[in-house]
Amino acid sequence: MPIRMTGLNSGLDTESIIAALMSAQRTKQTKVENKRTKLEWKKEQWASLNTKIYNFYTNSLSKMRMASTYMTKAATSSNSSKVTAKATTAAATGSYSVVVKQVASAQKVTSGKLKGSAVRDDKGELVKDSNGKTVYEEGKVTSSTKLIDLQDAGFGDGTQIKVSAGDKTVFLGVDKDTTISDFVGKLNDAGLTASFDEKQQRFFISSSKSGADNKFTITSASMSQDQQDATKALKDLIGYDSLSAANKKTADSIMAGLQTGSKGVDDVIEKLTTLANDYSDSEAKRKATELYTAEAKASVLDGLDDEVRKSLKKEDGYKVTEEDTIEYLKKKGFKLDTSDGKTQADALKEAKDKYADKEAAKRVKSDDYDYKKNIENAIQNGLTENDVNAVKNKLDSSQSGVTLDATKDYTFADRMTRTRDINAKIDSATKDYFVKMDGFLSGDNAGDGEALKALGLEKVTGDEHKEDIKDGTGMAVIAAADTEIEYNGATLTSDTTNITVAGLELNIISKTAENETINISVTNDSSGVYDTIKEFVSEYNALLKEMNTFYNAGSAKDYEVLSDEEKDAMSESEVEKWEGKIKDSLLRRDSTLSAIVSSFKNKMMGTYTSSDGRRFALSSIGISTSKDYKEGGLLHILGDEDDSEYADKKNVLKSMLDEDPDAVVGVLTSLTDSLYSDLQKKMSATKMSSALTFYNDKEMSSQLSDYKDEISKWQSKLDEMEDKYYKQFSAMETALANLQSQQNSLASMLGGGN
Repeated sequence: MPIRMTGLNSGLDTESIIAALMSAQRTKQTKVENKRTKLEWKKEQWASLNTKIYNFYTNSLSKMRMASTYMTKAATSSNSSKVTAKATTAAATGSYSVVVKQVASAQKVTSGKLKGSAVRDDKGELVKDSNGKTVYEEGKVTSSTKLIDLQDAGFGDGTQIKVSAGDKTVFLGVDKDTTISDFVGKLNDAGLTASFDEKQQRFFISSSKSGADNKFTITSASMSQDQQDATKALKDLIGYDSLSAANKKTADSIMAGLQTGSKGVDDVIEKLTTLANDYSDSEAKRKATELYTAEAKASVLDGLDDEVRKSLKKEDGYKVTEEDTIEYLKKKGFKLDTSDGKTQADALKEAKDKYADKEAAKRVKSDDYDYKKNIENAIQNGLTENDVNAVKNKLDSSQSGVTLDATKDYTFADRMTRTRDINAKIDSATKDYFVKMDGFLSGDNAGDGEALKALGLEKVTGDEHKEDIKDGTGMAVIAAADTEIEYNGATLTSDTTNITVAGLELNIISKTAENETINISVTNDSSGVYDTIKEFVSEYNALLKEMNTFYNAGSAKDYEVLSDEEKDAMSESEVEKWEGKIKDSLLRRDSTLSAIVSSFKNKMMGTYTSSDGRRFALSSIGISTSKDYKEGGLLHILGDEDDSEYADKKNVLKSMLDEDPDAVVGVLTSLTDSLYSDLQKKMSATKMSSALTFYNDKEMSSQLSDYKDEISKWQSKLDEMEDKYYKQFSAMETALANLQSQQNSLASMLGGGN
């Protein structure tokens, strides 16, 4: 906006004068803006009402068109503590007999109470008593307890535990590091729900679903030495112990598949080869990184004095003192630790090592040094003895004191050679594992579960119940079972406690007593149908009442949209009340709304033919409008207890549902179908409205666009008019300035003549 200097010569308040002139001109633009605002409000109001009408159309109205809505059935059981029933519309009325032979159950295993775990000292060594026997402590088994530390542990070399549930089978190879948590994890991996309760010192295991087909088994056995060797060889090749949790699960699944025969060598060889090559690369990277990190660390230590000297801004000839180094390391975050009787020299060496370790790690990752490139090159091309000796010689000639571990082999072949060797080894190891492990812990070799005893378990087959024995400390088993009932003499089964038969939904709770029969009675549920009709009437009334309110709203011709200045002069509640008055009147006498309201009322006032040819109106079945015309056609169910106006009337609807339900169904399905079709036509797409829309949304959007263009044109016109006024006043100021200048000149001339 340009800065204008006005009224300097005339002394007039030009800004106020032009503002007053423009105010009159802006009235026309304001009228257009007000029309746009009102139309936006009207469109929002219609959109909200459209949603309500459409929801009524798709839900309540649509449902009432279907004869099935009125075919509600009720089912009752003679003993609901054992069997409950629910009837669908497909259920035939009548009486049905049910005898419950068995109720479905999920297999559940509660282990025996674990005896205890071995006590270990601070160094992790087993504590022995005076007789040289391991000391065990009762009630101290936790999720982190190792299985080999359990009292009476029978886990020998190569012990394997097998868990099968449905189509899932997992194996747990027990070694010196296997824990209670590992065992629980395998149970859960098999799809079971398992936990170890440290307070109770027991395992709680359950199948996730009920039914005989969802039983699970747990057993164990020890591998032969050949099987152990084959397993170790394959695991070593893929670096099993260093795999991520996800890759470890993949490897477990592959090896389980080979063992059970569900996977062949050709099925898994590619994935195992990938794991092995990834492990080979990671090992190569580890060795190369360790080698060149040692070289980098030596370089850091050798250059430490130069770093200290540089930080002190000293010349090369300056001899760095121990105190200088200590201060430098301190600034870098490495303070000397002289606790536990360490000398300053030992503490300084320790601080230097920590600093050098950190700096060396940075260098082997940085592109600014050669170490990173050396590592990448080594992974690809291998490390020879000459490469290792070259680094060793650098370390030996260094003053850092950094050396290589002579017991470690840092060499490895180039990637191509490694890959070729791995491919051959994986192929051989996988075939060997497949042959030696095939069928182990399966069929006749299923195992006896002896090793499970330390876990409070025995061989679990899922076929039998087992009571808690040994004074309440033993294992308890609930076998998997199906529900079995006799329904009208026929035997039916289910893997759950629910059985659906001929439109009846039976929920089986417990077995029936000997010679006990439960009767299920199915009847027509007129009360349920009545409630459905009542709900429909309520929703219809709520929607019609809202439309009547909008259509019959009072006029707001004396109310205009408030300007910003007018809003500022009013409270929020006053503004809301003012604008609410305008919004409430926007659909007053709206022709589109009138057509919808008329459709609603006309359909409810019509007569309809029932299936037997008789004609009925709504009033014939006990649904009527009020005599009070001000209600605008709202419906009432005569004699309904919730209708205060007509509660004392006879409830014709209830009587007809009991005595002549076909008449009720005929009237209501015909009526609602007619209204449904009429509304469907009203919301079809036209040039002025979109599909599924009852109002002219396209027309309104077009009008809003026109208003926007008109307002824009008015703004341009007003801007030009305002500029014109300023130019006119500016010209006047210029003329006055010239006149003033002439007067001054004349006065000067006259004064000069004197």
